[in-house]
Amino acid sequence: MPPMNTRMLRRLVVSLTLAAWSPLMLAQSTERAVPADDAGSGETDASPAWIKRLSIDPAGTTAIRYADQQKARVAAEKALRKIRAKHFGPIKNVPIRQEGIVQLREFTDPALFASMIRLFEREGTDVRTALLDHFEDSHSPEGDAAMAWMAIFDAEEGVRANATKRVRARVKYAGEIPAPVKYAVYEGMRSGSGDTVGNAARLASGIEMYDAIPWMIASLVTGQPVQTPQAQTVGLGGGDRQGALAWIMVGQQTAFVSDLTPVVGPSAVAFDPQLSVVNEGVVLRVVDAVVVTYNVTIFNTLTEFTERAWGKPTRELGWNIPAWREWYATEFVPEMKRRAEAKKAEATGGVVPPK
Repeated sequence: MPPMNTRMLRRLVVSLTLAAWSPLMLAQSTERAVPADDAGSGETDASPAWIKRLSIDPAGTTAIRYADQQKARVAAEKALRKIRAKHFGPIKNVPIRQEGIVQLREFTDPALFASMIRLFEREGTDVRTALLDHFEDSHSPEGDAAMAWMAIFDAEEGVRANATKRVRARVKYAGEIPAPVKYAVYEGMRSGSGDTVGNAARLASGIEMYDAIPWMIASLVTGQPVQTPQAQTVGLGGGDRQGALAWIMVGQQTAFVSDLTPVVGPSAVAFDPQLSVVNEGVVLRVVDAVVVTYNVTIFNTLTEFTERAWGKPTRELGWNIPAWREWYATEFVPEMKRRAEAKKAEATGGVVPPK
């Protein structure tokens, strides 16, 4: 798994903890910020900026619980680093590594799952597989999100396949796709990396996540303009590049003597000619360009997924994004709604609506 930057880690933490924080976010709406006049004039407010921005009382239940969780997380990460240094890394002794894996099982707080993924992302397959076992055994939304994250972002194909299998089992057991799993798929689809987007699309297809179809459609074709100051003059945008991107000339060049300088010496005279060129023809200047990327992996996954779900071929839609969107809105969504109503009516003994 490639190292996670700050933005990627923040997305992972949100995916793992959003469901668990719902009660806290509801509680914050009932709390009121402490007025400036009531705050201690001699005290320094060390609360995070987001607490002030959301007008959460620093002395309230939400802020105190968050501070306690942060302290516990820092202490747990310190202990996890000790385990990594003592049992993993270059150590090849199997009993020592197994002892470290057993110790990892003691960290059962779902809030630590994001830290565990980050701290052990470069460890061997045995450690990352043990993490998957740990996440699956937690039977929690955070554990499901952690497995989905590894199914999308892990660098090793075998680990991703293992994680995908476990996520599918959890979805089948729950009877629905947990919201944190959907958040993980969404982050994978918007990551911008072709391989990661493909992994997210395959996971969405494997768990029958119909919500991801519009995301796949949007990722079929992407384009990034290469803009120049000259492009701005013709309404194509602006940029920092100076001059044209390229130019092509089709024409004829004719040389002629444009100046003649006499050179005089003892009993001798000569001339120094200066040649110039006349250009005749056409010059094509490229002042702007667009790089278009066709994501074949997304296309194959999307067509296989939609054909399996809809029961009809969709490959004929090709790379036409407007056609895909129209099909999704006017054909796929109504058909899925009709099937859901028919299944509900059949289960309750009602009348099945006509097709």
